[in-house]
Amino acid sequence: MSNSLGAIRRCIWLYFWLLLFEGALRKWFTPGLSNVLLIVRDPVVLAIYALALRDRVFPVSGFVLWNFVLALLCFLASFAGVGTLAVTIYGLHADFLHLPLAFLMPRVLRTEDVRRMGLALLLLLVPMTLLAVLQFKAGPMSWWNVGAGGEIGAQLYAAHGKVRASGTFSFATGLATYLALSTAFLLDDLLGPRTYPRWLTVAAIPALALTLGVSGSRTAVIAVTIVCSLVLYIALRRPEQMRGAVRFVLLAVMAVVGLVWLAPVFLEGVAVQRERFVGGGGVQQGIIVRFGQDFVAAGAALYNARPLGLGLGVGTNVGATLLRGYSEFSLGEGEWQRVILESGAVLGIGVLALRTGMLLAVTAAALQAYRRGRILPLLLVGAGGLDLATGQFGQPTTLGFAVFTAGLALTAARSEVESAPHPRSPTPPPATAAIRGRSAYAERLYRDGERKEG
Repeated sequence: MSNSLGAIRRCIWLYFWLLLFEGALRKWFTPGLSNVLLIVRDPVVLAIYALALRDRVFPVSGFVLWNFVLALLCFLASFAGVGTLAVTIYGLHADFLHLPLAFLMPRVLRTEDVRRMGLALLLLLVPMTLLAVLQFKAGPMSWWNVGAGGEIGAQLYAAHGKVRASGTFSFATGLATYLALSTAFLLDDLLGPRTYPRWLTVAAIPALALTLGVSGSRTAVIAVTIVCSLVLYIALRRPEQMRGAVRFVLLAVMAVVGLVWLAPVFLEGVAVQRERFVGGGGVQQGIIVRFGQDFVAAGAALYNARPLGLGLGVGTNVGATLLRGYSEFSLGEGEWQRVILESGAVLGIGVLALRTGMLLAVTAAALQAYRRGRILPLLLVGAGGLDLATGQFGQPTTLGFAVFTAGLALTAARSEVESAPHPRSPTPPPATAAIRGRSAYAERLYRDGERKEG
């Protein structure tokens, strides 16, 4: 069994590395295989499930059964839609295939695996920063800013002639989710017991600030801000962690001041970010109102959707490419709107309820772990919780990070229980009191006799 679990863990690690570097393969190293690599983690997750079923560690829970039933019903309903079989299969991949992985991970991963994944993310942060700076300084038509398949000029525009940095990912959304996940591990190390070398966490803070500055992505700033905002909650609820929170704030301020003086590119990046926020309507109009409009559009979709929907995958970029020959959000950019229009009002609400229920379950586990003194699960919920409920699962990187981060949160919450001190062994019965006047030799004979009778 242990060897089999080791095989599952290695597959999960492969999933992790592909999540971080499949974009680099699609953009630079094997652009001709970009379409194949789009679903390169699907065979890996299927292998994980097959090994888990063989070794009887596959999770059988209400969420997993719910996921399977909905997948079957939505698949059958799609035959009444407008999509092809290929589009429907891609829709199954986007909406259902990867979700059970979140519940499988805590059954096979160890505390050490979570620690090492955090270490890998933080070690990658400085090289990722250098790459993001290079992409920021390069022009939109530069080889560094090609899109999936090596397409020139495919990255999204930011402002002032700059594009949004994508790092090793296909698009900027991947970099944003990576930065949020790295921030969770960084804050856990600063607020809790030291897990990583101090030089690494100290170097990670200016790297994180510089990457945010040159990313040109409001999503990246918001994602990291959500994770950092949990520091205030943690510090106020647990005064003993206030010192770590103050240390983080001081190091962050020092990092920003140092970047202002030593890295002119940081100020240039901040100017681009400011233009992105101001030009996009500010925080209220560009963020809050826009986010709310997605739910308004989802409400309208309830009245306009076909009873059985248009079919799985129709509203994804890949589905549009397969049906029309070009990529677009044919059913709108809002994820809830897409799901409802694809699967119909009843099944669509079921899919959204599944994802929302998963978020609530992961949050409950993280809060229980927090009450026992473990803060990493809660920080991981901050990093990936929003994507789990509302992220665009038609984009494979967003899907992968949402599911994997949920799995890490559940693993870290469970690991806290496993790392608790083991119950003490039963206290041995007290030795029989010596009788005054008995010789030492007689005392030994008496005790030996008791042992033989016992």
